[in-house]
Amino acid sequence: MLLHEPFDFHAISHGDYIAAKDESGAMTYAAARERSLRAAAMLGRMGVDPGDRVVTIVHNSFDALLLILAASRIGAVCVPLSWRLAPPEWQGIIEDADARVVIADGVHAAAMEAAGFRPDIAIATGEPPAGWWRLEDLLADAGSAPPPHRGDADAVVLQLYTSGTTGRPKGAMITHANLLANISLSAYAIGDALPGERSLHVLPLFHIAGVMFAFRALSGGETLFIHATVDPERILRTLVEEEIRWTFIVPAIIQMLLNVPGLSGRKFPALRHIIYGASPISKHVLVKAMRAFGCGFVQGFGMTELSCVGTFLSEADHDMAVAGRPELLASAGRPIPGTRLRVVDAGGHDCRPGEIGEILIKGPHVFKGYWKLPDATAAALTDGWLRSGDAGSLDERGYLFIRDRIKDMIVTGGENVYPAEVEAVLHQHPRVAEATVIGIPDEKWGETVMAVIVPEPGAALDEAELDGFCKARLGGFKRPRAYTFVPELPRNASGKVLKRELRAAYWQGHDRAVA
Repeated sequence: MLLHEPFDFHAISHGDYIAAKDESGAMTYAAARERSLRAAAMLGRMGVDPGDRVVTIVHNSFDALLLILAASRIGAVCVPLSWRLAPPEWQGIIEDADARVVIADGVHAAAMEAAGFRPDIAIATGEPPAGWWRLEDLLADAGSAPPPHRGDADAVVLQLYTSGTTGRPKGAMITHANLLANISLSAYAIGDALPGERSLHVLPLFHIAGVMFAFRALSGGETLFIHATVDPERILRTLVEEEIRWTFIVPAIIQMLLNVPGLSGRKFPALRHIIYGASPISKHVLVKAMRAFGCGFVQGFGMTELSCVGTFLSEADHDMAVAGRPELLASAGRPIPGTRLRVVDAGGHDCRPGEIGEILIKGPHVFKGYWKLPDATAAALTDGWLRSGDAGSLDERGYLFIRDRIKDMIVTGGENVYPAEVEAVLHQHPRVAEATVIGIPDEKWGETVMAVIVPEPGAALDEAELDGFCKARLGGFKRPRAYTFVPELPRNASGKVLKRELRAAYWQGHDRAVA
């Protein structure tokens, strides 16, 4: 099965249903299918062949999804790029992808022109700069004859560039089968998408969670409400007024919603699930959110190379945690059906319950590899097992606990410290909204532990109080030896904290830097 086929099924079965509503208005499934067919025909007329890469730099909108469908129809590969990157970064990725065709919002097209870069075939939504094609003109002239290419489920349909928190971004190749497997397997944890139900979409559509959640809705015949920007008040209003059943958000957005005045007086009777992930969340913030929204909460753990998620902490798990097993809130849950999970030591041997090692994952959703990087692909994939780069442990019941990124481990005086373990303790403090932990240079110990804290709004916090709090809960070598307080943490587009950015100021001039 190909990515566009479930969508086409619903367009033919109930074409008058609303497929999506974004800043430009609403579009039915029938109209959306017609537009995606025109886009496919347009790409074909531009000389795009099966396997060719088509770059899009388009803000959250239905067109961002329709262009992926268009690529699917002709066997091309869509490469959605972050609109938050700088033009030289776009240029580097476009050249790496060997993409001749680039479709960009007018403002991003203008930014590329100003930087002195124009792709071979340059198409703009809205009003284009001089020398660029106008998307609407091309669609009007394209016609909508179904493309002749049938395609292969194991062919690549999506190429997403990893966030680049530690170096040059790599193009992760995701097949039709990968993405559709993740959509179908995730239903075991979050339920099936059903025709006519409604989902709210605020995650960026250049991120795997954004793409998977959006196509989950379209593959089930749902109506997708797409927000171009994160506006907490508008999100809350949409949840109520549009009778939203599902939404997928990151913990930083949950925190924003909790800070909206008057939240406690609102009710969300239609809301079934809030799915969250991509970064840690403190237990007290999560419990507060569960009480405020009165719906099921589901946590997903995954990465681009998994076509989104590999494990879920289910609604039932959350309920058990509140009812007397709070340690579960620190877990990433258990593997979704069809997914195999191991935690191994440095020698590749399975770790005992509670022992920390690298997390390996195997399943139909594991990506095909990195574009033009055979060595990186070989390092990431062994006999179908994906080396996640995450350190974690399993308990006796098979619950996964993420300890940290292996690369973020701090070595202080010969002892290994996983920042996530320290962060979990800091998140227990009632006046800590967010916390992250990094290693900074120390003449005696090589590295020492530093905590970067975002206090709850209006809360007073100092080092002495937090040190006393950690002293009662952590071994001495794990306790932060320094604290800094900030209004917010730097994050990439997927919501992950940019620890490299936080570390940079402290490691300048040192021979060894933690990357």
